[in-house]
Amino acid sequence: MTGTICFLCGLQSKRLPYKDTRSTSLRPAGFSHSSWIREMQQASDKSIIISEILDSRTRNLVSVSRISDYVLSNELVSMALALVAEDKQINRVFEELFAEEGNEMCIKPAEFYLFDQEELCFYEILIRGHQRKEIVIGYRLANSEHAVINPPRKSELRKWSLDDVFVVIASGS
Repeated sequence: MTGTICFLCGLQSKRLPYKDTRSTSLRPAGFSHSSWIREMQQASDKSIIISEILDSRTRNLVSVSRISDYVLSNELVSMALALVAEDKQINRVFEELFAEEGNEMCIKPAEFYLFDQEELCFYEILIRGHQRKEIVIGYRLANSEHAVINPPRKSELRKWSLDDVFVVIASGS
């Protein structure tokens, strides 16, 4: 745990404003403990920390910390096992996605599938992805923070931007 904390502090210190390290004094003029804490808090506000949680009971601790997001790995494994138990064929999909070689899920720029401001429905994007031997499963619009996976209205026309990105299952090569 201490190693992880030191690692995170190192990441945060890289985000701090540049300070001249050639100074001979150990405590530069104007240095105070509170100013250092304030700088660390500002760096923490800019940091994105994703944590792996093994025990679901610690989920509440995440809500009071500065952790940006978390992965509850045991819960992910449980959900995957439940999916495989319900439909054995889903295991082939998992094997393909989690294998060292083969297909992988990735983000691809819109320019691979369309021209700027082109008006298309998602079905047409799917066809263009198929022509590239890829499976387009979703998108993230340039002005959005979240991706849309398996969009509900695939036949709805939309004006796409080159700043949009697509979530794709494609060959790793």
